[in-house]
Amino acid sequence: MRLRCLLLVLSLWASDAFAADKPYLAGRMLVAAENLSDPYFRHAVVYMLEHDADGAIGLIVNRKVGAGSLTELVADLDGAPAKDRQVDLYFGGPVALRKLFVLHDGSYQGPGTVVSPGGFAMTGEKEIVHAIAHGHGPKRYRFMTGYAGWGAGQLEDEISRGDWLDAPPDRALIFESQGSAEEVWRQAMEKAGMTL
Repeated sequence: MRLRCLLLVLSLWASDAFAADKPYLAGRMLVAAENLSDPYFRHAVVYMLEHDADGAIGLIVNRKVGAGSLTELVADLDGAPAKDRQVDLYFGGPVALRKLFVLHDGSYQGPGTVVSPGGFAMTGEKEIVHAIAHGHGPKRYRFMTGYAGWGAGQLEDEISRGDWLDAPPDRALIFESQGSAEEVWRQAMEKAGMTL
């Protein structure tokens, strides 16, 4: 498995994926290798929003932590009414755990929206919650608490250690999958060319 990880790093290097003028792995999925034991990232699937020489930002997409009422979520923000429906909440990563983020498709752009090269986006401002509640938000979305972040060179070091595999983004896997964290991770491993 380490040989496959090394080949991945070499192929990325050869394709200039880490060149200064490229978006690195932004817009891709990172899939935790079997040997990654960090409890935050064990069997994690991360959608990468940003990755450059200064660091990286992503959202873990396969860790559902609960569900709740959209009306209550909006009321907690400022009491605005909304048509009620149940929404799921996912653990996006260990940074800014008390902040709500929304991973969504490119059909919405508002204050604080960060768009990745893959066309998906993240918004951390409350306006998106109101837009979703009132039918003006993105078509596909996931509510997240926290995000994953890496400093300059940190993710590259983890990849060279064999901690992560690269996979193409999968809209259905990111936004529609209702399987367990383990099931989603296994599906993502298959997308990364690894079948366990």
